[in-house]
Amino acid sequence: MDRPLCLYHGNCADGFTAAWAVWRALGDGVEFLPAHYGMTPPDVTGRDVIMVDFSFKRPVIDALAETCRTMLILDHHATAAEDLARIGAPYAYGWETYLEAVHNAYHQFDRDPRTPFAVFDMNRSGAQIAWDFFHPGEPRPQLVEYVADRDLWRFDLPSSREIAAVLHSHDFDFDMWDVLASMIDRNIGDLVSQGTAIERKIRKDVAGMVHLTRRPMRIGGHLVPVANLPPTMASDAGHLLSAGREFAATYYDTPGSRVFSLRSREDGFDVAAIAAQYGGGGHRHAAGFRMPAGWEGDPE
Repeated sequence: MDRPLCLYHGNCADGFTAAWAVWRALGDGVEFLPAHYGMTPPDVTGRDVIMVDFSFKRPVIDALAETCRTMLILDHHATAAEDLARIGAPYAYGWETYLEAVHNAYHQFDRDPRTPFAVFDMNRSGAQIAWDFFHPGEPRPQLVEYVADRDLWRFDLPSSREIAAVLHSHDFDFDMWDVLASMIDRNIGDLVSQGTAIERKIRKDVAGMVHLTRRPMRIGGHLVPVANLPPTMASDAGHLLSAGREFAATYYDTPGSRVFSLRSREDGFDVAAIAAQYGGGGHRHAAGFRMPAGWEGDPE
């Protein structure tokens, strides 16, 4: 039997940390695949499928459920609410206990084991949901809490921006996440010192890139400010650009596509609804979508 397949939200610290939570529970016996909205779904024939901090649209979920062995979806993005609303919650937490419950339901109630289960909770980040599911009864590492604090744009924890800056300065690597988790628990002062300098440089670079690349585009029927920046700067740049506006966007180019991130302030637009118009998804104030290379917004 093929290894379980874990799809996680790509280019996202919360998505990768959710994958790390899975890896901490199941190790290298799982194949990990970064996912993005609009991607071609992988072949999941005969495999246990895990989606963390990400989910496909409902028609794709239903199609994958025709061929997978089991399917578990853990998500918190607002655009997934409708697609996951009619999917039942798992009978048990913890991977082995969950699988046993799935197959017991088949034998006792004739429930098709391929039918998806989902946990959807907009009050937790993807990493928090994944940790809670795969490590039931274990307190969340501070690493998970710090990642969630930024992903949910709360910044309630001490030195949250500085810790986020350090995390984003490293490659998304499971072993490195182990090291960083240990440092946060044992010697957070050193990380805060590193993060102070990194955060200062980020603010300078974001302001400079916004100044150099800012231009208007029509997105979702609205003329909004847009800047070309790497994905690691999307949230900070979007927050800067969206001041006094309905929302703002940043983008980066990949071979064959242009990837947009949308951001709005508390009194701004629901950008998840805007992103959904282009096949994307996300939260009320942070969302994204992918378009063909060179796309410059909707025509006038």
